[in-house]
Amino acid sequence: MNLEQFIDHCHRLTGNQQQETSGPDSLIGLFQCFRPDGKETQEIFLNDPRKNDLTQRLEQLYVVAGNDRRPDGVRDAYFVVRRPAPISPMQAETIGKKWIQGLHSMAEHAGLETVLESLGAEITVRVLEGIPPKHPKNKSEHSTFLRSIHRCGEITDQIQVNSIATALRPAYYFIACDPMLRDYLMWPFYREETNLADPLGPYFHLWKCGVKYRIFEETQIDLYLPRQPAT
Repeated sequence: MNLEQFIDHCHRLTGNQQQETSGPDSLIGLFQCFRPDGKETQEIFLNDPRKNDLTQRLEQLYVVAGNDRRPDGVRDAYFVVRRPAPISPMQAETIGKKWIQGLHSMAEHAGLETVLESLGAEITVRVLEGIPPKHPKNKSEHSTFLRSIHRCGEITDQIQVNSIATALRPAYYFIACDPMLRDYLMWPFYREETNLADPLGPYFHLWKCGVKYRIFEETQIDLYLPRQPAT
């Protein structure tokens, strides 16, 4: 199946055959079409040998995000974790450190010396609770550490994969406009090329628990846990 046939196949699965364009951007919103339970997503990958792994990751996504209907009846445009899994501050700190280690392994594979230097420092993981502040809009005000994290979100752009995987990247990205989540869900496409098993597994764990990260210092990452309801 060539790329054009694959895109047409995806449109048939979702019933969206009247598309103005037929390129990869026409697949944006693909995974939203299978909400809330994600049934039939395995049909996207047909006979791809990574089908089971890719489908299992998507199944996790649908379970975590749940129903896309808000209380007012409006549908979420993206996958949002409204009922995060519980996580303790100690667990968040441990998983956060594992995430940084996974990013380090990705940067090592890509030969990003500046990123390796930043991620290889003695990083402090601080766990907080509540709504996190925003990073500065002006990128010139971002710390080197934050820029290194963002650079890790671009690493898979350079990994050689088949044309179908490349075509799916926009659809995966617009699941939540999160490159780390995209790359976790797509990692079966990159595993063989990198020899890295699952460097972003810890990030997905944080994401499903509703944890947000913020970086304002060079050697410290703040993880914000959802505020627990009063008992």
